[in-house]
Amino acid sequence: MASDMKQRKAAEAEDHIRQAEKCMKTSFFKWRPDLDGAASEYNKAATCYRNAKCLKEAKEACIKAAEVQLQMNAPFHAAKSYEQAGLISKENNMIEDCINLLEYAAKLFQEDGSPDTAALVLDRAAKIVEISHPSKSAQLFQKACDVSELEDKPRQCAEFIGKSARILIHLQKYDEALVGLKKEIDYLASVENFPAISRVLIGAILVYLKQADPVGAEQFYNSALGYPGFGDSEEAALVDELIQTYSDGDEEGCRAALASPTIKFMDNAFAKLARDMEIPAGMGRRIPRNQETAGQPVAPSQASRAQLEEEDLENGGLC
Repeated sequence: MASDMKQRKAAEAEDHIRQAEKCMKTSFFKWRPDLDGAASEYNKAATCYRNAKCLKEAKEACIKAAEVQLQMNAPFHAAKSYEQAGLISKENNMIEDCINLLEYAAKLFQEDGSPDTAALVLDRAAKIVEISHPSKSAQLFQKACDVSELEDKPRQCAEFIGKSARILIHLQKYDEALVGLKKEIDYLASVENFPAISRVLIGAILVYLKQADPVGAEQFYNSALGYPGFGDSEEAALVDELIQTYSDGDEEGCRAALASPTIKFMDNAFAKLARDMEIPAGMGRRIPRNQETAGQPVAPSQASRAQLEEEDLENGGLC
C-alpha cells in the first residue's frame, strides 16, 4: 500500500515537472515563458517527490523553482526555495549540499532586506553541523552575528557569538574563543545585561587559566571591575580567589574554587574547562589590582614579609 502511494506521488511529481517545462517554452504565439506558472509547478513537484521519499528529485525541483523565481526578480521566494532544498538535503544526509544551500538562501534573504530571516537560517545551519563539523558551525554562528550586527541587534549578536565561542573552546582554539567571549561581553554591556556578563567573565577567566596565563586573567579581571555590580559581587570574589590560588600553586584552594556551584553549573564548555584544569606550581606575585597602581612596586606577600623579617632579625634587627 505504501509502495503504491509512493509510486502515485512520484508519477504526480513527474507530471508537474512536465507542466513546468511546458510553461518555460516559448513559441511563435507565446513570446515569453510563464515564469510564475513554472515556479508553481516545480514547487508542487518538489512536494510530491518529498512525499514519495524521492529526496534527490525533490531537492532538484526546489532548486529549479528557485532559479525561476530569481528570473522573476523574487529573491525572497527564491531564498525560501533554496532553504527547502537545503533541508531536504539534510533529510538525505547530504550535509555539504545542505549547508551550501542554506548559506546561499541566507545571502538572498539578506540582499532582499530580511536580515532577521537570514540570521535564523544561518543559526539553523550552524546547529545542523554543530556535532559533525564544529569548526563550520562556529563560522556559521559568527556569520549570523555579523548579519545581526549590521541591523544593530546586540542581543542576537551576543547569543550567536557566544555559541561560536563555546564551540571554539571545545575545539581548544582558546585565542579565538577569547575574542568571541569579549565580543559577547561588549554586546551584553550595550543592553546592560550585567548578570549575564558576570557569567561570561568567569568563563573568559577559565580560558586564560587553561592557557596557563594568570597574568592575562588578572588583567582581564581588573578591566572587568568597572562593570556595575561586578566588583562587589560573589562572582568577583570567586574569580579573585581562583586567580590567587592558581598563581600560588595552591591546588587544594584552586580546586575548591573550581568546584563552587557558580562554576560547576555553568555552560558545559566552561564546566569542562574547570574539571580539566591543571594547577601548576606557584607562578609568583600577582600584578597590581587597579590600573592606577600599574608600574608601582607590588607589596610583598605575607610569606615574603615573614622571610624578610627573619633575615633582618638574624642581621641585628630592622633598620
